[in-house]
Amino acid sequence: MIPGVLWPLLPASVKQRFCRRIVVTGAESTGTTTLALKLAEVLNCPYVPEYGREYTEKRAKVTNEPWREEELVAIATEQNELEDAAAARSDRGVIIADTDAMTTGLWYERYFDHASELVGEVVLRQTPPFAYILTSDDIPFEADDIREGGETRHTMTARFRDIIENADIPWIEVKGSVPERMSQAIAFLNDLGVE
Repeated sequence: MIPGVLWPLLPASVKQRFCRRIVVTGAESTGTTTLALKLAEVLNCPYVPEYGREYTEKRAKVTNEPWREEELVAIATEQNELEDAAAARSDRGVIIADTDAMTTGLWYERYFDHASELVGEVVLRQTPPFAYILTSDDIPFEADDIREGGETRHTMTARFRDIIENADIPWIEVKGSVPERMSQAIAFLNDLGVE
């Protein structure tokens, strides 16, 4: 790891490569955005929004057609690019991302009942996360204009857990209230040297 005092002096391309990327991910309506925003604020680092949500909100206004593979490839690609841009401008060597390309791959599985080779290629191109924070489905489902329903959250959470457990990347599943989740996440990150 590059010492913190030198980090601001590094070129953007080096920052992009070595930045510690913390990915907050989880099933629908499990608090990923709330937690990611709060962590970015506490750690005073760039926040990377969930591009898939932005895309879905725009899409819902113009079509209710079934998803197409190329849409999820584009979402995963844009998520990678947003992460890279945030990493390049990070002054502390840390970013917090609200989901990642792997998450898009799991949504593809959810919609099509099988993995996508094309989305998988985008996932392989992403810079591996430094750590994952999985948000549990132990909070009530909150409906909105694009969420499909809470009945699949438990299955999706189990699938996220399975993928992350096999990723050989430090991770934690946070549960409880927002303050409890923040406390768990901060302790986990502190143990990894992120302060």
